[in-house]
Amino acid sequence: MKDCEALKNHTVVSHKSIDLHAFIPQRIISKDIPVKMDITDLCCKSCNVPLATVEDLIAHIVAIHGQEYDYSAGVCVFPFILNKDLFQCMLCNDKYDNFTSMLGHMYKKHIERAYICQICGNSFIDQVRLNRHISYSHVGHRCKICLKIFDASHKLDKHKQRIHGIQRTVECNLCSSIFENQYQVKVHMGKVHNVERYKIKCEHCPKICTTKGAMLLHVQSLHSDVRFECDLCEYKTGIKWRIKLHKRKHFGEKNYVCSICTRRFGRSSNLSAHMKIHTGNFGRVCRWCRQGFIDSETFDRHEKESHYFNQYN
Repeated sequence: MKDCEALKNHTVVSHKSIDLHAFIPQRIISKDIPVKMDITDLCCKSCNVPLATVEDLIAHIVAIHGQEYDYSAGVCVFPFILNKDLFQCMLCNDKYDNFTSMLGHMYKKHIERAYICQICGNSFIDQVRLNRHISYSHVGHRCKICLKIFDASHKLDKHKQRIHGIQRTVECNLCSSIFENQYQVKVHMGKVHNVERYKIKCEHCPKICTTKGAMLLHVQSLHSDVRFECDLCEYKTGIKWRIKLHKRKHFGEKNYVCSICTRRFGRSSNLSAHMKIHTGNFGRVCRWCRQGFIDSETFDRHEKESHYFNQYN
């Protein structure tokens, strides 16, 4: 949704027929514990009396409308105010710039975590999450094709792509375009749909990044006062590790080998792009002319030579 009001309107119009008596228990059993409730305009639907908190609403329904409520079960609701500017925890008033961070805070600070992992001591709110943690953290991520185990999901994804030719895709929820990862979706949403949160402009040049991390890397690399110089050429950067990466070009180091055709590369990213040859996909696609390239260096050279004017206008 483009904003919070659009999400609210969509929910009211499209999901008003949901059977809450069947829906809520199913969500509690599965993953959404407890139920999340937007209290921006909280009021009693029977008499339209405005109320400040969920506790006030419960007390009102019991006292005024004679309904029963089992107080021994607690409230079982995470209250929040849905807006586009700032998310504030309604239980302790901590503030966050996105809903996911605020929700993570609420799960960690405001819910009883009674299920403890006997291996590492981490605690969880239910048996389902404990089992998931044991599977991911202490068992590993297993490839269903060759049964090889990896310690992280992204490593399993790379393995599936390189060895089995299986490409994981992510869909844009605004136009259903398909991309390789979430970062590419953010780039797409910023450039194509003009979503402001994914258009971070550099204060020093026309460069636009989609994440704060990418912008920080850009500023450190090109605009930082601290400069690291290559002792073999005039290359300079504000990031020390980029010098080490750059020197591989001088010494011809190519430590990344394609497991299919044995071609060698100096960077793991170039090897990943090259693997698209074997899976039938291009590594990078030019947003200006839609021409495909199998490695980042060729793609970057094409953009500079053919579309330099488009990039900065």
